[in-house]
Amino acid sequence: MKHRIRQIDLQGFRGFGASLQSFTLPESVVALWGGNSQGKTSLAEAIEFLLTGHIARRELLASAKDEFSRALRNAHIPDSVAVFVEAHFVCPDGVCRRLRRTLTTDYDGSTDCVSKLEIDGAGCSESDVEARLGLRLLHPPLRAPVLAQHTLSYVFTASPTERAAYFRAVLDTQDLEDFRASVSMLPAELPAPSCAGIKHLSALGNIAELATVLKAIRNAKTKQTIERALATAIQTILDSIGVTAKASFIERIEQLDAELTGRRAQAFPIELFSRKPLAPWTDPIGGLADALTIYRREKAAISSESQRLVALFESALAIPTIHACSEPTDCPLCGTASTLTPERVAFLKEQLTANEAYQAAEKAALEALRATNAQLLTLSTAALAALPRFTTVTAADRRTRGFTVRRAEALSGHAEGSRRWAAASRALWRTTKRYCDHIAALRVGIEAAINGIAAWDTDTDLLNGVADAADRFAQLETATASYTAAVDTISGAIMAAVDQSVQTTGWEELIALARDPAAALQALNKLREHQQTVKALEKALREIDVAIGKVADEKFSDLSVQVLAWWERLRPGEPTFFSGVQRRGTKTRRTVDVKVALSAKEDRSDIKLRDAVAVFSQSQLHCLGLSLFLARAIDGGAGFVVLDDPVLTSDDDFRPNFASSVIEALLDAGVQVVVITQDHKSWKDIGHRWEHRGAAQFQIVRENPVAGSEIRGQGDALATMLAQARPFINSQDSEQRKEGATRLRRIIERFCKELIVKSRHANGDAMASITDYDGKAYGDFSAQALALLTLDPSHRGKLNAAYGYVTPGPHDDTPPSTAQLKVAAGDLNRLKKDYLP
Repeated sequence: MKHRIRQIDLQGFRGFGASLQSFTLPESVVALWGGNSQGKTSLAEAIEFLLTGHIARRELLASAKDEFSRALRNAHIPDSVAVFVEAHFVCPDGVCRRLRRTLTTDYDGSTDCVSKLEIDGAGCSESDVEARLGLRLLHPPLRAPVLAQHTLSYVFTASPTERAAYFRAVLDTQDLEDFRASVSMLPAELPAPSCAGIKHLSALGNIAELATVLKAIRNAKTKQTIERALATAIQTILDSIGVTAKASFIERIEQLDAELTGRRAQAFPIELFSRKPLAPWTDPIGGLADALTIYRREKAAISSESQRLVALFESALAIPTIHACSEPTDCPLCGTASTLTPERVAFLKEQLTANEAYQAAEKAALEALRATNAQLLTLSTAALAALPRFTTVTAADRRTRGFTVRRAEALSGHAEGSRRWAAASRALWRTTKRYCDHIAALRVGIEAAINGIAAWDTDTDLLNGVADAADRFAQLETATASYTAAVDTISGAIMAAVDQSVQTTGWEELIALARDPAAALQALNKLREHQQTVKALEKALREIDVAIGKVADEKFSDLSVQVLAWWERLRPGEPTFFSGVQRRGTKTRRTVDVKVALSAKEDRSDIKLRDAVAVFSQSQLHCLGLSLFLARAIDGGAGFVVLDDPVLTSDDDFRPNFASSVIEALLDAGVQVVVITQDHKSWKDIGHRWEHRGAAQFQIVRENPVAGSEIRGQGDALATMLAQARPFINSQDSEQRKEGATRLRRIIERFCKELIVKSRHANGDAMASITDYDGKAYGDFSAQALALLTLDPSHRGKLNAAYGYVTPGPHDDTPPSTAQLKVAAGDLNRLKKDYLP
């Protein structure tokens, strides 16, 4: 089972006013008729708004989106009136669910409208329209199964890109296009290999003399082949400048390097920019703090007197009797009896042990001081080595060699950059000097400590000074970074200008490659891998294009069959007819043609293909747009379609085809059909032809712009006409009875028409329509109608008598009596029940 709309309620949307409009729809066909500016398009767009939250007309027709500002809310209703559209959907599971969308913010300039969506009174998201109701919406811009005049011609007026997007949506190939787009972006997203060798290889293209050698370099696969190619390249350059190349590869490299240096020096001493990188900070303290702490402790543990007698104590303990003393004995030094006790010997040994620890601590402290001193010297030397070479040259020498700010500015073409470089150079020099001066002062203190550690007592100052040196190094790093940034803004431009002036562009890069062939080969391999990956992606993209083309061709073929079927239902047998939708050539993706066939033969043979836009009339384009829409709706599984003026009012030849064949095919496909039209004949045809399927008819009337459009029901036409004539029939006023007679005459004509059409349908004339007899008088078809009154012999007489009673009504004759009119009305009502139940 497919979706069905059971009921539609709307209020305040576009042409509809503050009064709630509601109407119930049959499962088959509903036809709504209204004149111009009565609200037909408002109703169609209300259903579109309910399903999508937008109206496609804003996207398709507006030259500027602000033209649709405040377009959804009726301009005449108070702000307090809610604007909403609601529909009761019978879903495939048999459950009726109520979808309601309330406008909260109208279109405003380029800002989209905002609405609140509810299912059965509970808020929901946009995705729930499809997920919970099971409704399948199509791709933008025509998402809803709602056909309007602006969507009929969209495919013919859209740009090639928009037309291609439309058919991707129709064919449901957007996912394939999205995949292709993702693949097409991969080469740009693939990070290009980057290293010094690749940059150097790229620079070789700037050396005109190497045009014939470059291919050999780029095709090299081994270290040996690239060495030979680079050696040939260097020889080629040396030959071009009149220098005889030496035999070995290394010698040639040095020859070219010497030529490069000499030529550059003629224009500008670039080598004065060179400098070594600043070595990182290494803590010069190491174990100095611990060594000094131990030294101070051991020094405090032994008195200066004990230090003076250390030699005497060592001599005494060298005597065996004293060293091994275990009881009081005479002192061998002074001869005093029993004065040398074991306790005195132990004291002597303790003094010697304390002295040994002190000596070891002193040695360790001196070693730590010397290591710190050496490390500080290394740090200072490294800082000076990291200064640019021009700082080691006198100002006079720099001027003589042309190394000046003005010259740098002229070569680089960057005045501000040159000034920043000069300022950064001065800042770097001052920071380096302060740092090195501080280290030099620390080293003076350390030298004093080493030369007289016993009397040295400023170890705390030394440790604090080294910590301060670390802070000064951080300042030096900042100054170095600033200088690097400043010099980088001009050095490249200066180098390029110099190389161009002395015709050495690319030489430096060639020398770098030649000095490290292994790195050059590695760079080449990275380039090849990248190029192979890009080529593989490009090949994959071409294969994807071919595959998408085949899928599109198959789907275009299927779509064309469906469109042609709908076209033939609308305009069968014409010599000019729809042929197909196809790509313009097998290699195109974004150009889609709608082709028509022209044939001068009845069997449609020997056709000539042309573009639809160039050949079809407006009527034909209209029918083709309808065919495309219906094919797309059926393919998308739509349970209902809303058609706003699907057939032009002037298309009398094709209106019967739509009302019969097209609607029949839609009903057979299980599609509920909602037709909104300004063509009264189409409305009558549809209501009459599909009455047996429960077709319903409504009128859309706008009598007051403030009140807005109203939807009024239309039931059995004959019954309605009889009911409307009754007050006139019963009137005692002669003029009123004349009006009653006139109305009864129209009822007789309507009865005869319906009777004849019913008979034609029964005899297989599916195209028969009540509108076939528009403009014809009773006498034109009365004999045919009378012949069909076969249920009772009196029926023909009753019809003739009724017609005789009412004939004076439209003429300047005596009005029929009330009795005559009542008899005529009664007979007509009976005949209606017998023949048109």
